[in-house]
Amino acid sequence: MNKQKKKFVLAEATVDEINKQLKINMLVIVMLIFMLVLNATQFMRDYSLLYGALIAIMAFFLFIMAKSRTLLTMRKQELTQ
Repeated sequence: MNKQKKKFVLAEATVDEINKQLKINMLVIVMLIFMLVLNATQFMRDYSLLYGALIAIMAFFLFIMAKSRTLLTMRKQELTQ
């Protein structure tokens, strides 16, 4: 019986697991961009502080996701060489 890993550990990941995480990462990035655009259009319409805060939060999460994607691609390059 193979034991399932409880969580993703980058140091122990295989190339297939990293590819899977990269696909998930891209999906999350697309969703964040979509939400950011929706919040920006709503902010332009209402000039609400809530939508301004949501834009800032989404931009922060987008930055974090871009950094994690960079780490994943660097690890993938290390494993493929």
